[in-house]
Amino acid sequence: MSLDDLTSQQHLSPEERRKLLRAFADRMLLKVTAMDDPEDLPGVEKAMRVAAVIERVYSRCDRAERQIRDKAPDPNKLEAERAIHETAAIKARVSLANTLKWGDERRRDLGQWWEAAQNITNTATQAQPPAAQTAKASAPEVFYTDLTDDIEAACAELALKKRATAQPTQIPIPPLRGPPLQSG
Repeated sequence: MSLDDLTSQQHLSPEERRKLLRAFADRMLLKVTAMDDPEDLPGVEKAMRVAAVIERVYSRCDRAERQIRDKAPDPNKLEAERAIHETAAIKARVSLANTLKWGDERRRDLGQWWEAAQNITNTATQAQPPAAQTAKASAPEVFYTDLTDDIEAACAELALKKRATAQPTQIPIPPLRGPPLQSG
């Protein structure tokens, strides 16, 4: 099918476009090789421009084909990823089953202690009115213990100086740079 047969409603698929583009580059290459060698500078420049255009067309076709080939999913890679995910899912299920089994065994081993603890927590939550629960949650009780005297006694026992009485270290002043100062 030639380009003249195409109407404005018909569009070429990407594969058809690449085939036509590669055929065009092939025809250009055949015409260039059939030409005589250029003898002057403008002829050489024209031949170089035509060769660069042909090379760009081939490069574009190759790049498009490479992108299509790279985008196609590799069935071996998909199967390997699927196997890895299935293995991880099985391990997670086994871990969860072991955790649940341990929890059930622990509850069964504790027996009456577990039930007593559950009853105590249930009665404690039922005994508090909702207003008391919100008041406790909004303003927690804070206990403050002043340890200043204990810290000072420990410092005195270890013969440590207080920060206020410690002597600041002398920082040396760096020498002046540049020409010497002239007095006068």
